[in-house]
Amino acid sequence: MDYNFTATDLDNFTATGSINGPVLAAVFAVEAVVGFIANIIVLSITLYQRKSFRQPSTIFFTSLILSNLLDALVYLPMTTVATGAEEWIFGSTFEVRRATCVFSGIINWFIIFITVAVLAAISFDKCLFIVKPHFYKRFMKPWVTLIITVALWLIVALIFILPSLGFGEYDYHFEYGPCYITFKKNIAFVLFYIATVLIFIIVIIVTSIWTFCFTRRFIRDQSAIAGENVYHLKKMKLFGIFGSMLLAYGICYGVSFTIGIVSLGVTFPHEVYATGVFVFQFSIIATPLIQSYFRPDIVDSLKSFKNFVYTQMKKLQYSLPTPSQT
Repeated sequence: MDYNFTATDLDNFTATGSINGPVLAAVFAVEAVVGFIANIIVLSITLYQRKSFRQPSTIFFTSLILSNLLDALVYLPMTTVATGAEEWIFGSTFEVRRATCVFSGIINWFIIFITVAVLAAISFDKCLFIVKPHFYKRFMKPWVTLIITVALWLIVALIFILPSLGFGEYDYHFEYGPCYITFKKNIAFVLFYIATVLIFIIVIIVTSIWTFCFTRRFIRDQSAIAGENVYHLKKMKLFGIFGSMLLAYGICYGVSFTIGIVSLGVTFPHEVYATGVFVFQFSIIATPLIQSYFRPDIVDSLKSFKNFVYTQMKKLQYSLPTPSQT
């Protein structure tokens, strides 16, 4: 892979600025641990409830869980260790450190791209389900959804392998903990990346507007027949999980990218960038919680577990000897 590095010694991997590295590392560690637990619980329930994979949407949502786990198990731990050590310590030589730094940055961008791509697929799936239900039932089989999901992962992976094939070059940036890849000297490559993301975003916007217009008309017609209670019930079911996840990703990603864009013309203190990273990474906690709230298979499993724990506690309470018995 052809890298374009300007650093000449290991000093380029020493943290700069006034950020308290150990404190920020502790915050990142909490996000990683909580995010891992939340996502592994949702994934475990999904795998246990194998019948849920008959729903194409389950495969898409599981894909988002896997991208969250990639973040919690690879990117966040590397960032946490580097932030706490106030130095990028992954490698004993400059060449190894720059390679691991770029690897970390690639993982970060890969997660962003695959998340946006899967959200676009979910938006299209939702639109097709509502607008063309008969066609959806015939076409969107679980194996079709699985092929689409695998294809998205492979396409995004190929995009980030392009520099090894001679298309574009990677640069890197390190200041206080996280490692980033940059493309300052590769305008064509930057435009290609931006165009790819814009395609996914346009799909989300177009299909969401189309779904909203169609659903609004459908709900209005149904509410005229069945009353306002049906209107509110259907509205919640149709807009619940996807709208909530889109809002969560929009806030988490939006804050970080807004800081990044504004920083092109304004210099912020490192604390602002750290806040952006914290909000960005919070998505791996928020999105599995949203899934566990809206997905019926997850809700039913959690209720069953709750009832089981309650029953066992009751049995334990009744089995304990009372003071009069002793």
